[in-house]
Amino acid sequence: MANRAYLYAKKDKAFVAISEYNYDIPIAYKILVSCKTKRVRSSIFGSPFKIALRGNFEEGVERLYAFLEELKQKGLIPEAELDEKIEETKTFLEKHRGCRFFWLEGAEIYEYDGPALFGNLKMHRQVSGIGTEIANFYRELDGVKPDERMDLIGIQEWADCLYYETD
Repeated sequence: MANRAYLYAKKDKAFVAISEYNYDIPIAYKILVSCKTKRVRSSIFGSPFKIALRGNFEEGVERLYAFLEELKQKGLIPEAELDEKIEETKTFLEKHRGCRFFWLEGAEIYEYDGPALFGNLKMHRQVSGIGTEIANFYRELDGVKPDERMDLIGIQEWADCLYYETD
């Protein structure tokens, strides 16, 4: 396994590549799937269980933008670097307006700690309480050097092509 989290968007019946992140599920992915979240079957792994999450696209985008603005106001990341990544994020996500859902595929990450089904249940609880997750994220930043904080957000790897193609 590649040990990545994969983020797709769904428009009609087609999936669109959004991003992938190594070894963790970053706060940006959690925020993007945190609106009207449902556990769903994977679009890339053949499990009969609901090991993926989907959330409302439009509401997720707006929630992410609000988070990024709040992050900017807190001054926890060098402003020029954050401004650049916010602009890239908006440019990338705006071209996908019209999608209905974000689709988070985290099975490779979940299986570090056990079956993907249980990892997805835990992730569902986390994104359902996204305010707590965001507060935890801010606390975690305290122990990280300012020039390394950007990598933890998950907005630096937008992509039109991911390792897995979807069904």
